[in-house]
Amino acid sequence: MVRRRWLLAQVALLGVLAALALPSSGSALAAAFISLTPTGPSPVVLTIPPFMYPVWTNQDSVPHTVTFANGRCSIQVAPGAIGQCANGFASGVGDYAYTVDGKIQASIVVAADWRTVTLGARRHTIDRGSSLRLHGKLAVGTGSPPTFQGPRMPVTVLARPDRHHPFHRIAVVMAQPRRSPNPADAHSVWQLRVRPGTNKIYIAQANSQPKGGQVWQDAWSKPFRVRVR
Repeated sequence: MVRRRWLLAQVALLGVLAALALPSSGSALAAAFISLTPTGPSPVVLTIPPFMYPVWTNQDSVPHTVTFANGRCSIQVAPGAIGQCANGFASGVGDYAYTVDGKIQASIVVAADWRTVTLGARRHTIDRGSSLRLHGKLAVGTGSPPTFQGPRMPVTVLARPDRHHPFHRIAVVMAQPRRSPNPADAHSVWQLRVRPGTNKIYIAQANSQPKGGQVWQDAWSKPFRVRVR
């Protein structure tokens, strides 16, 4: 009877873990698991992207208390149970230290997710007085499950006459989301019409972040040279 109850408890725990690992389609979060053992948490240092959250599983026979140094989360996890921070523990990218039972040091490192931006045009050479449409794609890491639509965020376009001069901002445009049946190809598109009077080198930058803190890496496109004849 005792073994049967233990097996039922393990099955119930696996069901909860599966639900955490595979959140509903409306969620952009996924779980990363940390084991609480008699010798401490495993892993001691866990690196995750901003859209993932930690879940502690107590594999010991006694309860353990997880407390973050920043004061944002403190939970007690009973034997055979799981625990997570109800109100979050982080504010963007950073190294977040915590203790187990007030004595074992550990940490969770939130690393910036990837972001890419491109810049191109139909031609590199134009007649003086003509206009040229610059355009490109913007894509970001969005956690799990992946999104089927790109982000809507600003793209900064910069220019300089040659490599001996610094880039200066000429415009900020909003990238517009594009839907894709393949989540790996989810992206946004942006465009800007320019009329350079002299030779120019253009570059695009994506560096905006949410108000709560850094989430994505800053991204730069490859330079695009335009010759005016």
